[in-house]
Amino acid sequence: MSLSFVILIISMLYMPFMKLGLYMLEWDFLSIKFNLYFNSMLFSVILGLVTLSVLLYSTYYLHGEVNFNYYYFVLLIFVGSMFMLNYSSSVFTMLISWDLLGISSFFLVLFYNNWDSNSGAMNTALTNRIGDFFIFTFFSGVIFYGYYFYSFEMLCSVIILLLLLTSFTKSAQFPFSSWLPKAMSAPTPVSSLVHSSTLVTAGLILLMNFSKLMLNGSVMLVLLLIGLFTMFFSSVAALVEEDMKKVVALSTLSQMGFSMTTLGLGMSFISFVHLVSHALFKSCLFMQIGYIIHCSYGQQDGRGYSNNGNLPMFMQLQLLVTLFCLCGLVFSSGMVSKDMILEMFFMNSYLMFLSFMFFISIFLTFGYSYRLWKGFFLSFSKIVSFFSSTIIMNYLSLMLVLFSIFFMWWLSYNMMVVPAMFLYIDFLVPLLYLLLIVLLSYYGFKLLFKELVYKFLVDYLAKNSIYKTKNLKFMDNNLNKFGLMSFNFLGSTSMFFTGYMSSFKYNNLVILVFLLFIFLWDFNLSLKYMICIHKI
Repeated sequence: MSLSFVILIISMLYMPFMKLGLYMLEWDFLSIKFNLYFNSMLFSVILGLVTLSVLLYSTYYLHGEVNFNYYYFVLLIFVGSMFMLNYSSSVFTMLISWDLLGISSFFLVLFYNNWDSNSGAMNTALTNRIGDFFIFTFFSGVIFYGYYFYSFEMLCSVIILLLLLTSFTKSAQFPFSSWLPKAMSAPTPVSSLVHSSTLVTAGLILLMNFSKLMLNGSVMLVLLLIGLFTMFFSSVAALVEEDMKKVVALSTLSQMGFSMTTLGLGMSFISFVHLVSHALFKSCLFMQIGYIIHCSYGQQDGRGYSNNGNLPMFMQLQLLVTLFCLCGLVFSSGMVSKDMILEMFFMNSYLMFLSFMFFISIFLTFGYSYRLWKGFFLSFSKIVSFFSSTIIMNYLSLMLVLFSIFFMWWLSYNMMVVPAMFLYIDFLVPLLYLLLIVLLSYYGFKLLFKELVYKFLVDYLAKNSIYKTKNLKFMDNNLNKFGLMSFNFLGSTSMFFTGYMSSFKYNNLVILVFLLFIFLWDFNLSLKYMICIHKI
């Protein structure tokens, strides 16, 4: 035990600096090499955790499916190819794992075997085949790196563009972004795995393996611009999308653009840490949304949800914490990496337009997160929903939530060794107070105006007018009261008129005949006047 403890301590101390190589075969092009170093080990631990959670979650979500064994088999091939890509350091193993990722993802998206799944699977497969062509051409062109003629040097600089296009197809960057929302036709456990830590991260993992090539100024500028544009248009698209699974897919696209922008800033390791933390909380978010969809009979349209407030409070709190991680709030896993990336971005002298675009894209994360929450728990449409309680679902996502917050916070804080929050505390604390003032003002406004208007319209106005109008007894009493008032008025008027006329010592009948005569005389005059006008 003491020996194992010493080995563990030594590995913890020296793991960030160690690099172990495993060379099985080396024969010209055909070489099988694997490298074990800190980044790949950490990513494989997180990938293993997410995969284990997804496999357990699949038993709940796809319970009763006929092709369940086939699904498990393809899923394990998919995860195995991602592990292989993560550790591979030779051309042959990279190409094999890259191809396997694309093929297995095609069969996973095609699982439900309907028209929508077919369309999404073909879109995913064909876009990834473009990436396969680019990576094959890149590795073929690398042969020319050994020649030092001018034309070959020009070719080598252009070859890096092929590597960038390869990663753009896999990580769904602009202009290859269309397959990511379409791949949502797969089952939710597949989406949880594909869109958190496997397929969409493969392009970024590939670029991080060639991180020294990425330090070229022109390459960094291309990465920055493409990442920024992907962030911006995916955030805007998430604000108007009604399918809730696609909203989460577009948020994944936004975070991939964010990591690509970070690579464009030259911060490879910080981008990697953000990628790992995103893998944890995004898989958790997909599980929770899949649970809500499952409890609503497969309803995915955000306009059709209701009665989700009576889902377990535990699930609601977990979803809220996961959205906090996505937004990068204080003491969540997304905060440390996101805060540092923001600081490093604004330290550079980029154009005002790019800075504004970056700021808006980050701000829109809060927009679509609030919209997601509002769509699930603050809408009251009339649909049938049922309650599904499961221990697996509660504690599985809770484990991922705990890892998302505590483990990633500790790792980011200790690995980057930049207590960014405390270095900039003179900036963040006034910002926090300003945010609190805005929140208090908003809730004060809501309490004073919205609630009072609601109370007046519903409680006072409805009870005192609508309810009393419907009450027939009240109406009878009211009519009797009006009848009594009119009777009293007419009676008092007649008494006054009678008393006034009797003071002239004339009989009332004479007065009535006199009034009738005056009326008939006026009528006769008006009739003659009309006849004369007609003759004229």
